[in-house]
Amino acid sequence: MVCFVPLLEVKRGLFIVEEMSGHYNMGFVALSIIVAVIASFASLQMVDRLNHSTGINRWKWILAGGLTLGGGIWSMHFVAMLAYDMHMPVTYDAFLLTVSILSSAGSSFLAFYLISKRLDQTFYLFIGSLFIGVGIVSMHYVGMEAMVMSAEISYNMFLVFVSVLIAFVASFVALLVFREFLNHPERWVRYRWGAALMLGAAICGMHYTGMASATFTHIHVSSIEPSMAIDATTLGFAVTFGILLMIGILILLVKYDTKMENHSEQISFMDSMYQSIIETANDAVITIDHYGNIISWNQAAERIFGYSFDEVRGESVEKIMPQQFRKAHVEGVKRFKKTGEKKVIGKTVELEGLHKSGEKFPLELSLSTTSKGEKAYFTGIIRDISERINHQRRIEELVYKDELTHLPNRRMLNEHLASVLSQSEENGEEIALLFIDLDRFKLVNDVYGHRTGDAVLKEVTARLLSCIGPKDLVARQSGDEFVIVLTQTSSNQAGLVASNIIDLMKESMVLDDMEFFISPSIGISLYPADAQSVEDLIKYADTAMYQAKLKGGNQYQFFTLEINELISRKMILETGLRKAASNGEIHIYYQPQVDIETGGVNGFEALVRWNHPELGIISPLEFIPLAEETKLIIPLGEWILRQACLQFKEWLNQGLDLKHISVNISAVQFNEPTFIRTVKKIIEETKIDPTYLDLELTESVVRNPDISIPFMHELKAMGVRLSLDDFGTGYSSLNYLKEFPLDTLKIDKSFIQTIHDSPKDQAVVDTIIHMALNLNLNVIAEGVETDAQLAYLMSRQCHQYQGYLCSAPVPHDQVLHTFFKEEQGVLTGREG
Repeated sequence: MVCFVPLLEVKRGLFIVEEMSGHYNMGFVALSIIVAVIASFASLQMVDRLNHSTGINRWKWILAGGLTLGGGIWSMHFVAMLAYDMHMPVTYDAFLLTVSILSSAGSSFLAFYLISKRLDQTFYLFIGSLFIGVGIVSMHYVGMEAMVMSAEISYNMFLVFVSVLIAFVASFVALLVFREFLNHPERWVRYRWGAALMLGAAICGMHYTGMASATFTHIHVSSIEPSMAIDATTLGFAVTFGILLMIGILILLVKYDTKMENHSEQISFMDSMYQSIIETANDAVITIDHYGNIISWNQAAERIFGYSFDEVRGESVEKIMPQQFRKAHVEGVKRFKKTGEKKVIGKTVELEGLHKSGEKFPLELSLSTTSKGEKAYFTGIIRDISERINHQRRIEELVYKDELTHLPNRRMLNEHLASVLSQSEENGEEIALLFIDLDRFKLVNDVYGHRTGDAVLKEVTARLLSCIGPKDLVARQSGDEFVIVLTQTSSNQAGLVASNIIDLMKESMVLDDMEFFISPSIGISLYPADAQSVEDLIKYADTAMYQAKLKGGNQYQFFTLEINELISRKMILETGLRKAASNGEIHIYYQPQVDIETGGVNGFEALVRWNHPELGIISPLEFIPLAEETKLIIPLGEWILRQACLQFKEWLNQGLDLKHISVNISAVQFNEPTFIRTVKKIIEETKIDPTYLDLELTESVVRNPDISIPFMHELKAMGVRLSLDDFGTGYSSLNYLKEFPLDTLKIDKSFIQTIHDSPKDQAVVDTIIHMALNLNLNVIAEGVETDAQLAYLMSRQCHQYQGYLCSAPVPHDQVLHTFFKEEQGVLTGREG
């Protein structure tokens, strides 16, 4: 504060000098402090904007901050001067006033410039504070000198020094606050007004200390006429109002700029984010102008199309379009410009793209449009769907194609055939379906392996495809089964195609230096003559193929109702045979084997009969081959063997003098690995002496000596007797008689029935009997029906016979009263 001294009158020449004192108007003091705080707060706002600005905008806020702080300090000085009433008029020298203003503004501009450089070291803040402090002190004391009044000013140098020190401290505090606010605005945002109060207090402290250092001495002069003077009160109010208005405008400008910058930052961030998304997207994003020229092209577009942006910038989008799409593109753009029609805009369409290499590829396009004035811009999001298309094709191949041959599979065959039948019904056309099965193909897989079998199937596929027309279809039904669909054809043409296939298959296949011969069995069904549905057409062709295979294969067979009835009967028999034994439909009949010399019954042959509940008696010649084909003969044969042994054991228990029970063994049974174990188990279960059991084997059973001889020796070791049935009808070999441990030879009935009509048959019979006698084998003649046949056999010393001359096969419950006297147990005669 200014020191008040007693008023003295001193006469110094023309002047009357007296020390004077004044007082402070506290309202103006408060106003000066408010101006300082507001200026400080506004300065902090400028610092905040400085922190968010770059380039020329930073200089804008450096200048605005310097003006704000400098103007605030200068206006606070003059408001504070108004607060001090010296009881005399005061005006200001304009030049010195201008210098003081420049000092204040310059020091503040220097403060903001230093802040813009981000002075992180305290040393530089200290140096900057010295410069700014000098500017503020200069502003204050030059401003004091600008006062024009009837008084002189003297200073207390100690207080002047203190004011200078406060100016420096205030400047240092200002720079420190500004720097911390600049570097860590998030820490100061809540304490912005507190920081402004601290800075304002430092500025006011400097000013009032400087005022306290001044002593005013009143000089009574006649007149003082300054050349250029400004009234202090007017200037003070004008400055205060102007500075506050300027600060207010700047604060509003800061807020508006902050809002606009935030909005701009959001837009810039969103644009940057969208641009980042576009650049990192997996899909190509391409923008073209209303001329169809490319104006934007992301990295995915470079990867998908092979062009860099520089290579396509300004180029027509037709550069990446295949030729067939360019005309439609041009017409679409013209139509859009003329009528605004958006045919594909907003939709997803599948097209083709053209790679830089010239390769076409499938793509998916989503197109949008944006208008700017009269100009339209089109943005396309493009996805390369090559992988998806390949996956779809792969799925279709898995669903509709055979993986090995790549032919249509059963699913595709059915769908294609349904479509073809529908069209043929409308057009009145005939369709032929060829069902092809490869004869004995299983042997190829079994002997050479599946890899070779697959190679054979591929070669067969190629040959079948060479036999059909462009409208026909070859499909792989399953395994080694193929189906050919012939459209717009006839039965004659179907027969020609089948004949061509057979001829083509006769040519050998050379695979891995091995030669193969494959023959087909082909069944043919016709639409609409044979069937009107897909299922029936395939089924009937399959039926006809089976008939061709039964006839020996390597031929074709048209479907007929007779074949259908035959196959239908076979299916009925197969179904019924599975449960025939358990349902009590299978019965065993017994035919006696008679000693030719004594006429006594030595034993019986067990013969199976089937009484079907719907079809009646089924001949063994019909159902035994079916049982062998389906391998039902294995459980059926085991059942027959067990029942025959049980029955024979019962006859023995009843006191009948019998030597053996004969049971026929199928080749399928005999080749079963468990056959020996099954025979042993039945012998143990029925408790029959194995020497009574005679197993009759056919030549087909013993055709594989490597397997059959060990089995036969095992059976002989058990005590079982072995007979060779139907000797002479197959590929008879003397090796059988030499190598096999046989007990009996059975002469087939075909020789016996013509024994008096054919000298050759007589020679065969004589030879068989003579060999058997020399090899010490028992001989049984089958099919003896006349006394003359029996007499001939007796003359040749044949051991036994069986046939209708003695009896037809009879059920087990007729054996006793037919062939034996129950009380004596001896043979009474024969029938037939």
